Amino acid sequence: MAACAALPFFANTAPDAALEEDNQAAPTSHTATVVTDLSTRGASLAAVNTAQPEAPTSTPRPTATAAAPISSTLPISDFTRIGPKNFPDHINPLTGLPVPNPALLDRRVIAAKIPNYPHSVRPQSGISLADQIYEYYLEWGLTRFLAIFYGNDAARFGPIRSARLFDDNIVRMYNAIFVFNGADKRVLDYYEERELDPRYFVVERLCPPLCRDETIPSYNNLFGNTAQVHEYVAALGAPDDRRDLSGNFFSSLSGLNAPAGTDIYINYSYANYAFWRYHEGSGLYMRYQGNVDNIDGLSAAYELHMDALTGQPLSAANVIVLMVPHDFYLKSSDTEIFSIDLTGSGAAYVFRDNQAFEARWLRFAERKPLAILDTDGRPFPLKPGVTFFQVMSTTTEVSQLDEQTWEFNFARPPLPDEE
Repeated sequence: MAACAALPFFANTAPDAALEEDNQAAPTSHTATVVTDLSTRGASLAAVNTAQPEAPTSTPRPTATAAAPISSTLPISDFTRIGPKNFPDHINPLTGLPVPNPALLDRRVIAAKIPNYPHSVRPQSGISLADQIYEYYLEWGLTRFLAIFYGNDAARFGPIRSARLFDDNIVRMYNAIFVFNGADKRVLDYYEERELDPRYFVVERLCPPLCRDETIPSYNNLFGNTAQVHEYVAALGAPDDRRDLSGNFFSSLSGLNAPAGTDIYINYSYANYAFWRYHEGSGLYMRYQGNVDNIDGLSAAYELHMDALTGQPLSAANVIVLMVPHDFYLKSSDTEIFSIDLTGSGAAYVFRDNQAFEARWLRFAERKPLAILDTDGRPFPLKPGVTFFQVMSTTTEVSQLDEQTWEFNFARPPLPDEE
C-alpha cells in the first residue's frame, strides 16, 4: 500500500500509447442491435413507449441560420424543487432521483475515462449506468468520455483509457476516485504538481479492480468493476465517504415555453460526431453516434449508441452543451495537449423535454459540481435523470437549422503561431 502513495506519483503506470494507437486506421464498425425495451432511471419517470426513432443514414442539412435568442427567464415560484441544497439522504444529487440502495450514496463518485474512437470500441460497457457523462475534445479530431458513476454499480465499465489535463477539473469538482489507464508523461507531471491524493487514482496495476479482457484483440480491452474499485480504495486506507455534491436543482418546467429542441447535432470532427433525438414516449434524448469516418463531409452515418453491458441505448434527460475556453497546452508535430478552462463561468445550452434554453454554467467552488443557471443567474430546473455534458469551445459555431434542429460545430483553437 505504501508503494502506491510513493513518488514518482504514477510509478507503476506506462506511458500513454494514445498518440500512436488512436491515429491508426479505424476498423470496420460493428452494427448495434436496436433494442425495444428502454429502461428508465427511477420510479418518477413515466413508462416508456417502446417505439424507437429511426436513425438516418446521413444528416439532413437544411440551410443554416444563426441561432435565435432564447428566453430562459424562469418562474421559480411555480416549481416544487429538489435541491440545489439539502438533498434527502436517499436522493442522488446528480440526478434528483431516489436510488434503490441509498448506501451507494455514502461512497465517493467514480470518474472513469472511456474512449469513443476508434469506432470498434463501441458499444462501450456500463455507460448507460452513469449518472452524468462529459464528452470533450481530446486531440487530432478525437473525443473521449468521462463517465460519472455514483447511484449505480456497474459490474463492467470501459474500456478504460488515458488521462488528460481536463480531467483534473472533474476529479476536483466531484472529489472523485479517478479511473484511467496511463497518460503522456507531461500530463502525469502536471497531476503530480497538482498535489492530489494518489490513493484516489486507480490505474492498471492489479486485477481486480481493473482487468484486461483477452478475448478482445485490441489495446482497448481494460475494464473495471465499480464495487471492486471502491474495495480497492478502501484497502489503501483512503476514506471512501459521501461528499457534498449539491449545486443543481431538478424540477418540472411548469409550463415554461421555449423553442423546440428535438434534434441536436454535435460535430467535433470527421471522426467523432453524433446527434441526440428527443423520444416522446420516454421523455428522454437518445444518442446516435457516427459510425464511419466522415472525411469528405458528405458521408455521415449513424447508429443508436448502445451499452454492451445493459443492452440499453445511451439516453439522457438533459443534454447540456457547455461553451468552454480551449487553448493549446502543448503543440508539436506529433503531440497535441489541450488546456480546457472549466473555471469561472460561461454560456451553455440546455435541452430537455423537447425544448432548447440558453443558460449559464458556473463553477462556484473548486470542489463542487457545476451549477447550471438561467440567463438571469437563477438555478435552472434540470429534469430528474441523467445529464450528458457536451464540452465545446467558445468559438464553436452554433446554428438553428430549422424549427427543431440545432447544430454545434466544434472549432479548434488557433495554432500557437497563429495567435
